[in-house]
Amino acid sequence: MRLQEIKDAILAGNPGLNTEIKNKNELFVYADKDNIIKITECMFRDFRMYFAGEFCMQEDMFVISVILTSRKQGYFVIIRYETEGELISLQGLANQSGLFEREIRDLFGLEIVGAIDNRHLVKHEEWEKDVYPLCKDFTYGRKIRNLNETEVYRFKEVTNGGGYQIPVGPVHAGIIEPGHFRFSAIGEPIENLEIRLMYKHRGIEKICENTDINRLNLILERVSGESSVAYAEAYALLIEKILDYNLPEDIKAVRVVLLELERTYNYLDDIGGICLDVGFSYPAKKFAYLSEMIHQLCERITGSRFLRNVIVPCGLNSKITLANKADILETLQMVEKRFDGLLDITLNAVSFLDRVEDTGIVENKIAKSLNMTGVVARASDIHYDVRKSFPYEIYQSLKKEINFEKTGGAFERYKIKIAEIKDAFLFIRQALNLVENDVNKCREKINIEPGVEGFSIVETVKGELIVYGKTGLNNRFERLYMRTPSFMNWEGLTFAVLGEIVPDFPLCNKSFNMSYSENDR
Repeated sequence: MRLQEIKDAILAGNPGLNTEIKNKNELFVYADKDNIIKITECMFRDFRMYFAGEFCMQEDMFVISVILTSRKQGYFVIIRYETEGELISLQGLANQSGLFEREIRDLFGLEIVGAIDNRHLVKHEEWEKDVYPLCKDFTYGRKIRNLNETEVYRFKEVTNGGGYQIPVGPVHAGIIEPGHFRFSAIGEPIENLEIRLMYKHRGIEKICENTDINRLNLILERVSGESSVAYAEAYALLIEKILDYNLPEDIKAVRVVLLELERTYNYLDDIGGICLDVGFSYPAKKFAYLSEMIHQLCERITGSRFLRNVIVPCGLNSKITLANKADILETLQMVEKRFDGLLDITLNAVSFLDRVEDTGIVENKIAKSLNMTGVVARASDIHYDVRKSFPYEIYQSLKKEINFEKTGGAFERYKIKIAEIKDAFLFIRQALNLVENDVNKCREKINIEPGVEGFSIVETVKGELIVYGKTGLNNRFERLYMRTPSFMNWEGLTFAVLGEIVPDFPLCNKSFNMSYSENDR
């Protein structure tokens, strides 16, 4: 069904409702608090929409936006309403909505009406009691003081007399970021897992409201280090969509090369980490070595191991030469040859298969109920990839099939990451076929008028990233919001570990490999 047809159908059932189509694939529905639940329910029932997020912005009143997507048709429906201080809960109707409502409550101070779960999400016990960092009266640059004024977080208690709890984190050994895992166990099997994150609220969305549009790519690239290219791409797509700007094909092709190089070194690290967590150190070290080869390649062609400050709105901030092209192809050939040999070692090792097969399973119905995205969703038989449903750059001609598995376990996530690496090799070569000459650095100074808004969407190594922006005065954003894939996917890990033994948690966790920093934005 086309977007105009949905608009007409909504108006037929709700005469007098204001609606508006923007940016070709975004339908805005302006509701009020009294009918928000009715309209959202209608979108699920009649149009099979997916709940993708919910966020707030402050104008004369607080404005709540519920993000729905059509994965088959590739468009957004945004249901929007104004409120003075109440947030109408969609918990029980839209799965995962509670996470977004609790985040809004902590960042803006709205009270959730009809909530099943209204515990704090961002605010931890050491926070000041009445401080809301995304409100306009919270001064930019102000620090949140550690006054220990917020009530203690309520974890689920063990009710069985023989049960016990294992607290892990938030401080971990090594370089892992802060996150608290509260295991409830009876003997060895895990009966329940609660994950608490967001220990380091960095105020990135506040920073974005106070930074010139031309410098924001540097900020977004640092939201999550392993997805620097994908975040830069999402920001560039947002600006280009708002401006209705079309890039030359060779720049689009180079962007795909960068995105797939990022996918390659991340998934090499991921599958190496899975091997390491089951004690299979030889392939783990070799996969890490191949990842390092890709990192060194990235540094040779752009000056950055993480390909930072290369993708910019309306252009490219680095020259990619034919010599770079040859270097990429030669390096891929070396990596691919060694990669295939390592796969044979792991896939034929009985001790490895014994640990990963039928471990950490998330069933399809659970994955759907949690609106999971990315590899962890596709491992549970969810056939969704942003590159196919919302194609950008040249992915429409590249991404023909979706890699998926049915069982939803650690081994399935392992196999899909392997398939994604193989696809990346293919996509990079196909994209480079479109690069016949040097692609010169091309960067324009961007100026956008106030009051323009839009959404972009990208498939990162973690899954579906959605970025919303509305421009304000002085070439800055009035609001820039990021619905990160990890924010949506972390909850899946709590189901993956159920019934597994405690020592298998690291394996389950690594097979998901979600980002802490995406939540700490």
